Amino acid sequence: MLRKVRRMAAAGPRTPTLRLGIGDDAALLRIGAGNEAVLTTDLFVEGVHFLRERDSALTCGRRLATRALSDLAAMGAEPLAVFLSCGFPEDVDDAWRKGLIRGVVSAAREAGAALAGGDLARSPHGVFADIVGLGRVPPRHALLRRGAQPGDLIFVSGTPGLAAWGRRLAHSGALPTNAAARAALRRHQRPRARWELGIALRGLASAAIDISDGLSTDLDHICEESRVGAVVDAAVIPHPAVSAGLELALGGGEDYELLFTVAPSRSSKVKTLAKELRLPLTRIGEITRRRGLRVKTAAGRIEPLAITGWEHFAR
Repeated sequence: MLRKVRRMAAAGPRTPTLRLGIGDDAALLRIGAGNEAVLTTDLFVEGVHFLRERDSALTCGRRLATRALSDLAAMGAEPLAVFLSCGFPEDVDDAWRKGLIRGVVSAAREAGAALAGGDLARSPHGVFADIVGLGRVPPRHALLRRGAQPGDLIFVSGTPGLAAWGRRLAHSGALPTNAAARAALRRHQRPRARWELGIALRGLASAAIDISDGLSTDLDHICEESRVGAVVDAAVIPHPAVSAGLELALGGGEDYELLFTVAPSRSSKVKTLAKELRLPLTRIGEITRRRGLRVKTAAGRIEPLAITGWEHFAR
């Protein structure tokens, strides 16, 4: 199996940063002078993050790689490599295992990164995987969760909730009946991290995070680390055109979009950036000195915003 993984990882054009990949005790990467390495890791567990009977192996691999690539994007890092460790039970055949790895390799290559190593083992209780992402960023240019200031404007990329809607469709077995539903299903099956946006936000955003756990949860993380609060406008938050669209945007998760804050004096640069990247960047609220999350309702009232995103051990 390891020989097959090595052949899949080595296929196609070589990545200039990778000096030594799979086959030794560790990978060697040319970081270069004047850069900081950025490392991230994420777990991917059957029955928690995916359903094997509903999610194809290729979809699982792409989603797995995107988890790491999105974390790198949220730090403003240029992706360099991913490392994959998996445990497979006996009922998973060779074709499914190879499909998972192909998905990881495909998503990584799109970001200019390489599958540079990892480990394989037998699992007694379903498929589990760990993905490690490695990136680089110039010294003191990494985007952090702390740094948001009262008065900063809050922006989000793309359409939060779209992937969560797609996940519901995929896991229910329902066939998409219109273009919007098909787009949601594609977003679930073929997610894409916003690494170009993260790199472009260096020196512009005061704080940033990806919204893989849901917009409300991840905005709360920024506020907690920055020791501030926030007010968001429900009327302008992008969301899927379904009855529960706003709820999916606030708490659905797995969007891999970026949520970031920018000083008002620099907000015009966000509009320019949206045009350059051909990516919607929507202003959804403002950072406040008063702690806690609040929402401006359609009726114009300011109310507490419930945190509805993903928390593994929330009671």
